[in-house]
Amino acid sequence: MQPYKGIIVIIFSFSFITLTVLSLPVLGAIYNPGVSVGQYVKYGNFVGSGQGFESFNEISFEQFQVTAVSGSLVTLLSTGQTKNGTALPGNGTSEVWDVTAGTLNGSPDVQGPIIAANLNQGDAIPPPNTYSVNSTEERTYLGVARAVNLLTLTIFTSDYNSTLSYIYDRQTGMLLEASNQLVTQSQPEPITSSYSYSAIETNIFNATPSPNPTTNFPIQTIIIIIAVIFVVVIVTLLVLLRKKL
Repeated sequence: MQPYKGIIVIIFSFSFITLTVLSLPVLGAIYNPGVSVGQYVKYGNFVGSGQGFESFNEISFEQFQVTAVSGSLVTLLSTGQTKNGTALPGNGTSEVWDVTAGTLNGSPDVQGPIIAANLNQGDAIPPPNTYSVNSTEERTYLGVARAVNLLTLTIFTSDYNSTLSYIYDRQTGMLLEASNQLVTQSQPEPITSSYSYSAIETNIFNATPSPNPTTNFPIQTIIIIIAVIFVVVIVTLLVLLRKKL
């Protein structure tokens, strides 16, 4: 993997290093992609604090779009920009994720923006001996109730404690939300760092667009406006008629 292929991929790679100490069940589910060419998820709401995660606050968005699907291989195009309008490092690059083998561009790697579709609670997530689905539940994203697979882990070492949470759309396997809190054991006191982000736009399901207060009015407001206009017109006509009499 090249040194940088987008902020999200870097964080996933860090997570992989910390999680290889875990031993989870042997793969037993069917591992296939659930996406098709043209589908995408756009992430926003980037928040970061503490050492190493401050740069998250500078991100406006990052998007992963499916450009090819072949067997278990999914090619994702990464695009994104900072809040000042400049492109993120790695903008416009593509990577191939194998949801069956758990590889990125042919090498074993952590599950990033996508995992296999239709996994259930307890199913292992490749590569082997790394992850498993903690739970499958229903949550609402962009106004739509979706079945999601949760991957939540807490890792304790002598140097740091890390709590990670990744939430994947069950039907497609695409990531919808992620967060991490890292507590580093240092002197004179521990240092806490964290980041989080979530989906702000997608076409993997029929997301409800956010209402625009400048153009979308409640029906009650429209009725009141029409009534006021009607009264104004009637009063104006009456005044004009009195002047003519």
